[in-house]
Amino acid sequence: MTTQPLVPIVSPNLNEIISARLKDYIVQNGLRAGDKLPTEEKLSQSLGVSRTAVREALRSMEALGLVEARQGYGRVVRDFNFQAILNNLSYGLVFQSQDILQITDIRKALDGYYIEAAMHNLTTADMAELSGRVDSMQKRVDAGLDITEDDYQFHRRLYERSGNALALQLFEIAWAVRLNAYDRDVALREAPPGTAHEHATILAAIIQRDVETARRLLLAHHWNTEQRFRQRIAEEARRERKEGNGNGAKEPI
Repeated sequence: MTTQPLVPIVSPNLNEIISARLKDYIVQNGLRAGDKLPTEEKLSQSLGVSRTAVREALRSMEALGLVEARQGYGRVVRDFNFQAILNNLSYGLVFQSQDILQITDIRKALDGYYIEAAMHNLTTADMAELSGRVDSMQKRVDAGLDITEDDYQFHRRLYERSGNALALQLFEIAWAVRLNAYDRDVALREAPPGTAHEHATILAAIIQRDVETARRLLLAHHWNTEQRFRQRIAEEARRERKEGNGNGAKEPI
């Protein structure tokens, strides 16, 4: 196979452009996970930029999980996954209430779509696991304890059986964003009334192989979380208007 060349760069925005050229190079040459990239020196010569600029771009790609450095070998292409995005997204959206609601919408869409495949693939052992999680949730709620782990494992098992590894990773992102939201200590770690019962009714529909009911209950299950975030958005808006008034701005009528 003929290797496609790298095109020299003439631009002040080196980091982004070097990264873009390297991504193109990986794709155009059909590189796969574990394949070695050219050395910093060769990349510098091919692109017509300094080794320092190449090194910074490669570090940026490492942070995104696109390449990795192997001691004594050099940099290689990595298998792509959402872990790096998850780590940054779950932090970045902590301060963006509207974005958190959009993530919740995506999660609802995933729940609604993949529940049928999950139900089809659930084993007897899976059913026992889900049932155990529901029982544990109720006991912990009765004792005034946190149910976050049981809640997480219940839904994760459904995504594990969806047959789509990417859907599982997207669930992990949505969960991390929600869990790392600034009001997590109140909105997420204190179980809203009926949470354990909601999981019990979802499980009952799953056991009955009633896809439509399970889908409807899963979507309704997000209502408490959505309401709490909407309340926080409204509180933020009121606070911002009040602070604006303190600076001489007029509160909208």
